[in-house]
Amino acid sequence: MADDKIEETVCEDKISALPEDLLVRILLHVPIKDAIATMFLSKRWRFIWTILPKLEYDFFSDDDEDDDDDDKVVDDNDDDEESKKTSWCFFDKSMELHKAPVLKTLLIKLGLGCSSDIDVGKWIAKAVDRRVVVLRFKLSWSTGPTRLPKSLYTCETLKELTLSHKVLLDFPSSSCLPSLMFLNLFYVVYRDDASLESFFSHCPVLICLNVKRNRRNRDDNITKFSVKIPSLQGLLYVSDDIILSLPDDDEVVDTGKCLAIDTPGLLYFSITDHSGDSCSIENMPCLEDASIDVKSFSDMDKSKTYLSAVRSLVLHTTDQVLLPFSTVKFSRLIKLRIYPDRSDWLEALLLLLKNAPKLKDLLVDYAFNTDVAPSSWNQPSSIAGCLSSHLEFFEYRVYGGTEEEKEFVMYILANSKCLKKVRISVAPILKIRT
Repeated sequence: MADDKIEETVCEDKISALPEDLLVRILLHVPIKDAIATMFLSKRWRFIWTILPKLEYDFFSDDDEDDDDDDKVVDDNDDDEESKKTSWCFFDKSMELHKAPVLKTLLIKLGLGCSSDIDVGKWIAKAVDRRVVVLRFKLSWSTGPTRLPKSLYTCETLKELTLSHKVLLDFPSSSCLPSLMFLNLFYVVYRDDASLESFFSHCPVLICLNVKRNRRNRDDNITKFSVKIPSLQGLLYVSDDIILSLPDDDEVVDTGKCLAIDTPGLLYFSITDHSGDSCSIENMPCLEDASIDVKSFSDMDKSKTYLSAVRSLVLHTTDQVLLPFSTVKFSRLIKLRIYPDRSDWLEALLLLLKNAPKLKDLLVDYAFNTDVAPSSWNQPSSIAGCLSSHLEFFEYRVYGGTEEEKEFVMYILANSKCLKKVRISVAPILKIRT
């Protein structure tokens, strides 16, 4: 019998022989815990993770995802508490060992279980010292909002900043972010009106601002949210507070607060404000694209002047918005989206169509409010000019089959001479609106 041959196969470590910059690129595609664990592979890998230009720490659980409620109770037990301490220790130690001369991106998400005695400010300060370019910080611990280090508001390299939830924005008088282009402020608390306005004035190249507010559980200390930024090109603003309405639901209770927008370079904005705060718009000569879902304008005549030049418009049709808008001369409007919120929207829409002679694309969408049907239909005495010469696309979503809807759709189809495409989607149960 022939002797059995035993073959030994040696696996060659080709990855470790790769250039350092390529190893860094590989580690950027794995979670930070796994990247740090590679230090135990060999001496070659020991310090690779410490020069990563991007660090991402996500200590959010499933319970943290819906975390706009400040009244949540954290259920602590010994095992969870020990696990949390281990996580914070890992975070703290890894930040301390990180040696990259430039930290381009730092992403931190700390959930409800985050201990209130953690010094989150030192991590932000270290990122500033490392010339951070992108910083996203979300803090949802159970204690109150925290102040961030003053050095953050004078960071010369910062281009994108996201601050979310339990953060108190207390801008020092010396604040200046000369490179900041993108700013996201989500459910944070501010020191006061003047501090916020001063901060905006010291962001000379800011082009995009995204704001989300919710004052159901705590006030954010702002009476007049003033956006006066000459360089701004895009604004997204959401205030999803519970609206206060009078018993007949025809008027909104005056909250004494407002949103004021004065942005001469603005190209597009989207406003969703259900708080009842008033809204004023001025100095928007360049505006191209607008989406509006608000309850009231404090000075509609002035606002109409700047909105009349838009090429694309999205409207949620409350009485306080649609009726005034129906008298605006939209000389450049090409695309219109209507989301009916009230039953008497048809007449105002027909007036709006007459004032939009170049309209090419019209959408009526009931998806957000299937219970509201048009209450009446009056055949117009004249045909809107856009129908006979420009309208090419017409879409009606969640068609309910009421008589008023039939008359409106037939009017559009019969009088639109340039139509190229029509799309009508019916409600799950036809005639759901009666």
